[in-house]
Parts: sequence; structure tokens; C-alpha cells
Amino acid sequence: MAKKIKLNEFLLDIHTEPFPARFVPPALDQLKLNAAKWLAGKIDHGDIAVAGTLRHLILTVKDVAAKGNDKTERFKGPKVGAPAPALEGFARKYGLEPAALIPEGGILYAEVHSKGESASVLFSAMIPELMKSLQFPKFMTWEESGFKFGRPLRAITALLGDKIVAVTVAGVKSGRSVHGHPVLAKQPVSLKDPSKHAAALRQSLVIADPEERRQYLLKALEQATKSTGGMAEPDEQLIDETVFMVEHPVPVLGKLRDAHMVLPAELLKLVMKKQLKFFPVVTKDGLLHPYFIGVRDGLSSGNELVREGYQRVLEARFNDAAFFVGRDSASTLESKLPLLERVTYQKALGSMSQKAARVESLAAWIGERLRQTAPVDEPAVMRAAKLVYADLVTDVVKEFPELQGHMGGVYARKDGEGEKVSLAVEQFYYPVAAKSPAPATAEGAVVSLAGKLDSLAGCFAAGMIPTGSADPYALRRQALGLIRIVLEKQLPLDLDSAIARAISLQPVAVPEPAKLAAQLSDFVWGRAQSLFEEMNYAVDEVRSIRAGALTNLPNAFQRLAALHSVRSDPAFDSLAAAFKRASNILKQAKVDDGLSPERALLRDQADYDLYDALVAAEGAANDRIVRGDFEGGLKTLVSVKPHLDAFFDTVMVMVEDEALKRQRLALLSKLVRAFRLVADLSEIQAAASA
Repeated sequence: MAKKIKLNEFLLDIHTEPFPARFVPPALDQLKLNAAKWLAGKIDHGDIAVAGTLRHLILTVKDVAAKGNDKTERFKGPKVGAPAPALEGFARKYGLEPAALIPEGGILYAEVHSKGESASVLFSAMIPELMKSLQFPKFMTWEESGFKFGRPLRAITALLGDKIVAVTVAGVKSGRSVHGHPVLAKQPVSLKDPSKHAAALRQSLVIADPEERRQYLLKALEQATKSTGGMAEPDEQLIDETVFMVEHPVPVLGKLRDAHMVLPAELLKLVMKKQLKFFPVVTKDGLLHPYFIGVRDGLSSGNELVREGYQRVLEARFNDAAFFVGRDSASTLESKLPLLERVTYQKALGSMSQKAARVESLAAWIGERLRQTAPVDEPAVMRAAKLVYADLVTDVVKEFPELQGHMGGVYARKDGEGEKVSLAVEQFYYPVAAKSPAPATAEGAVVSLAGKLDSLAGCFAAGMIPTGSADPYALRRQALGLIRIVLEKQLPLDLDSAIARAISLQPVAVPEPAKLAAQLSDFVWGRAQSLFEEMNYAVDEVRSIRAGALTNLPNAFQRLAALHSVRSDPAFDSLAAAFKRASNILKQAKVDDGLSPERALLRDQADYDLYDALVAAEGAANDRIVRGDFEGGLKTLVSVKPHLDAFFDTVMVMVEDEALKRQRLALLSKLVRAFRLVADLSEIQAAASA
């Protein structure tokens, strides 16, 4: 029976001074990736895993072979027939005789075979290279060798099985000691082998695995809020940050004073989350409770003293916030408008006051265009458009830019502005993210559209157009917001015309406005296309409704949904192929799209049958399409398929008789026009056969 070869586990625990939370996840990703690259082909091993905290970067490699892989290397030498001294010198360099050199393609090669090194030697070589390969937002040097790392090293635990992997980095020698919580752990633990590492850290108040630490935090937050009847406000960014700010999370519940609860809830929450990394406590409906949770690191003892400290710090910050609100409230939003003249929006695009004037003009233009189909309170729109940027010069927004818009709404209500105006100001920047809500009212939607159109047009006019992944002015987000508002509010706004209007208002001289408008329209359409594809519409389906889509985007979306539904018809693919054939014939013949056939000038039965079927289907389809029933209209048009098949099977379109050819081309032109009221089927790709 063959003797079973023992496979060891490798452990590397890089113990450092505390990292900023944002440093750790990228460092762990690099640690795993770079270790896998370094080990590839050198030694057989099992799974590679990482874990870590703000003080520990941990790598484990399972089932490591006792020694590395044998390898054969080839080295290029002189040409065949080179002088003997040259051959002897080259061969000697690799420990070979000249006769052992291998000729290939007129060149001599030295082939060197070497046995794999022990696993311990390989890992000893890997550790320094791996540590040097890690990239951090900022580096530090702290000792004579000049070694750079995200934070100074304090210890290196490196074990292969029960043996230490000897290495020295930045004056720190590896060993088997494991360092727990810097204050609460009594002393380092001597580790026998890697399998005991996580348990040793846990006993020293360090939960090494980030996911385990996350779940521990979430359960602890839930437990801490039970007595309040509320819950910690869900905030994935704050949770992720907290996971890497502490090694053993312990929530501490604190209470807010009633005097501070009169401040805007969003301001209170922002102070808690952004300035102090505290979790606000909210009701199930999202309303702020007079509680907060701070997360300490370590034990649960002494929480009363910690709570008092948290509350003192928080109250000081709230007092500052109350001071800012009081100073802002001493004057109205409208009275702050002249200050916008001193705030530069962008060098080429003027001041915020000038931008505000353009947004007012655009809002008026949009309101006028929607007057008949989607009526809005135009006076409320104009009042909101006048005030939307006023909060940028308030003390609160200067301190907390994230509250722009929201504080404008708060101050508008205080000033006695109507709710339509106040809500439109508050939600002016909506949607602020891909999944966040759009403005709730038609008035808010119009003003928000005007702001986004001006930002897009201004940046394009000034040459600040996104390239690749670079988008410093968040124009992709603005364009997506534009698309979402129009779709979700079902606004029949001609975005092509709105874009042209926005460009015409810019203070930048645009040599070819129509060309720039077309470029911006394509950019906006790109966001719409991405949104539709995320909704599981096929790329070819989206392309098929592109023509005229931005002139009425809700209509275009209905056409897309209709096409997607009708595509399941068994006859659809072959109809699309026949449509594409008809389109290609027309394109090659360079036929006028407006050409209409005359039945009396046709000749064969297939001509008559297609003409009669098309006239009947087109009339019925148009009646449905006018009523918004695009699916019903498209299904009606699909009924002409048998007659179209017979037409192509029976007759030739490009005949020598010019009059007959013209009538048959006109017949195909009529067919193409009818379908294009819904979609251009020539864009549809046939489904791949199984």
C-alpha cells in the first residue's frame, strides 16, 4: 500500500498598526490574487483564502505539497557553428558540455532540469515579494531599510504546518506568535499550527473573518435596538466601514436630547453617520427615533462610561449643526440668491446664478411643452426653479454638501413656500443613484429635468465629455436620471428638442449646435439602452425601437415591450428575416420611403394578395397603435406573413418592366413603413438554432 503524503497548511498573518478601514478590502483582494499568481506552476496546493481586520492581513493556503514542482528551462545560445570558445562558455554557464546543447532552427539552446525546492524555501521567498506587491492609497516608511507599506509592521506570523517559515521584512522576523486585541488581549499566543489561528485570535477578542464579523455586528445591532422598538438604519456603506474599523464589534446604545430632535432628521442622521460613524435608530417607516448606536471595539464592560462619552461628543456636533441652521434661518432662501453670483459653476459656464437662470428658462420651456399632455402647476415650477440652488450658500450645505436640495426644501417650508414648491426644491437632485427614487411630483420632475439638461448640455458644450470609464462630472448618472424621470412620470417630452434647447442657452460658442445635439442625444440614448437591457430586453430589440425614441420615450418603451411580447410568436423570426430582405431590396434600389403602390398597376395574384392583406392589416393596426395598443397593432401586422412569403416565392421584384418594378418596390415600402411605426424588424437577429 502506497504511503500517504502529508499535505500542510500555510499561514501568513501580517500584523500592523491600524489601517484606515478603506485600505483593508482592496489589500485582501490583492493578497489573494498575487499569492495565486506567485504560486502558479511553482508548487501544488489547495484553496487560497484571505481574512483580515484593521490590524491583520491574513493569507492561508490549504494542502501544500512538501516540495515545489520540478522544472525544465530553456536558454537561447549562439548560432549553430559558432566558434568553440563561444559554445564552451555558453554551455559552462549552465553546467553543461557543448555536446549537450540542443540545436533548433539554427540556434543552440541549453536545457536545464532542476528539482523543486522545499515548500518552506518557496514560501520564504514568496512572503517579501507578496508584501511588496500590495498597493495602498498611501504608503509609510518607518525604519532604515526604507520598506514601504500601508502601515508599520508589528509582527509576522508565518507557519507551514507546525514549522516556522523563516523570513525578515523591515527588521521584523517571522514567528509563531499571534497578536490579539492591542489593549484587551493579555499577551501574544504561541501558535502550534495554522488550524488554531482563527480560534486563537477569537480568544484574544479578534474576529478575523470579515463576513463573520459582519454577521456578528448585524446581530449585535439588532439586539441593541430591541428596547427602543426601532432598528439601526440600514446603510451598507456604514456597515462595511464599521466591519473594518473594529475587530470585535460591541454596539453601545445612546439617547438623543429632545432639544436636538427639532433639527432636520436628515441633518441629524448625517452628523451621526458621516462625522462619528454612529448608526441612527429609526422606525420601520424610516422615521428617526431619539436614539443612536456607537460601535466600540472589544468588551462589553464599562459601556455606561462609553455611552456618556459618545453622547457628549454627539451633542457638541449637534450644537454646531443647530448653530448653522439658526444662522441660515435668519434670512430667506430668496434673499440668498444674489450670493450665487459669487459662486462659480464652471469657468466656461459662468456662475451658479447664471446656471440658475438657464434652469428657469428650461423649466418654463418644458412646462409649456407639457401643458396639454401632462399639465403641471407652472407658477410652482417657476418658483421652485428660482430657488433650487439657493441652499448652496447656506452654512449647513457648506458643511454637509450631501444635504444640498434637502435643506433647500426645509428652508422653503420655513419661509412659507407652498408644498409643491418646497418638495420640488427638496427633490431637485433626485434620483441621486441608479436605484433611488425620482421626484414625487410633476413639478419636481420638470425642475429636475431642467437642471439635468443644463448640466449635460453645458458640459458637452464646454468639451467635458465622458471618455471610457472617466466621468468626473457624473454625466452618465445625470443622463440616467433624465431617462428615469421621463419614463417613470410618463412625460411625452421630446428629449431631442429639449437637448437642442438646452445647448442653445449655453454661454459657450458652439460651432455646430446640431452636431453637438446629436452627440448628446446619442449619449442619453446610451443610458436608456443600458436601462432597457438591465430590464432584460434583448440588445437587438432595443436597437429596433431607436428611431425617434427620444421624441417620446414612454411611447418607445411601450413599443419595446410590445415587440418583446410578440417575439414569442413562432412566425416572428421568419417574418423578421423577410422584413430584412424587403429592407435590403429597398436600400439597394434607393427607393423613396414615401412611395405608395397602386393596386391597378400590379400584375400577379401574389401582388394583389399582399396588397389587400397589407391594406387591411395596416388600417386595423394603425387604429390600435393610435390608442396605444402597440402589441395588438404589431400582432395584426404579423398576420401578413403568409402573403409576404408567397410574394417572395412567386414574383421577382427587380424585373425589367420599370413600371411593375416600381409598384412592387412601393408595396415593400408600404410594408416597411407599417412595421416601423412599432419597430424596425431589420435589426432583429434570428434565434440560434439548437
